[in-house]
Amino acid sequence: MNSSLQCLSNTWPLTKYFLEKKFLGEINEDNPLGSKGVLVFHYAKLLNELWNKNSDTYSPSQLKRAIGKSNPMVSF
Repeated sequence: MNSSLQCLSNTWPLTKYFLEKKFLGEINEDNPLGSKGVLVFHYAKLLNELWNKNSDTYSPSQLKRAIGKSNPMVSF
């Protein structure tokens, strides 16, 4: 998970999209198969912590829990 998040975080067009909050208008909270935007918000929070805060480390535990709730098959 760490490697995947690092790769995604360093994909600058995608990261910029989240840091500039352009994703907010595209969340489909009505999709019964989706997470109601929970995963997107936790990912955006992770990116904000990684790129805009002065901390050297950040634990993506909230994102990890949200992924597990969204899909129990990957609950770890």
